[in-house]
Amino acid sequence: MKLRHGVCTLLVCCSVLWVVCSSSRVKAPPPPPGCDSMLAFSSEVSSLSEGNGNIHGRSLSPWSWRSSTVKNQIPSTLWEAECSSSFCSSPNPGQTDGHNLNSVPIYQNVLVLKRQDGGRCYTASYRSVAVGCTCVLAKTNQN
Repeated sequence: MKLRHGVCTLLVCCSVLWVVCSSSRVKAPPPPPGCDSMLAFSSEVSSLSEGNGNIHGRSLSPWSWRSSTVKNQIPSTLWEAECSSSFCSSPNPGQTDGHNLNSVPIYQNVLVLKRQDGGRCYTASYRSVAVGCTCVLAKTNQN
């Protein structure tokens, strides 16, 4: 459930904002002074949001989820992957070749909206968030 929550957090928050902004299909008021435009969000949810089950624990480069919450931000909670080890797990028990591989985070830019001065205006920006971990060849002096 945490994986699905982590992957879908942005979709859910955007959907909630869309519902709040378009409740009862009443024409939206003009933007408040100082804001250039109103935001519009689609209510469609992608079937890709179902996730891949317990992939974070089954990976050769497993990770756990850590949440961070920021008030006056949409989404207010972001879930980030934290690699469980700096080395990858060996696919075959008893083999140590996993120590030739490093476990590193994979980053994705996530759009966040930050409320300005507690009002109705938001500033959009991107935040780099670790969304999983993967195995890479260990660094040597040659690479």
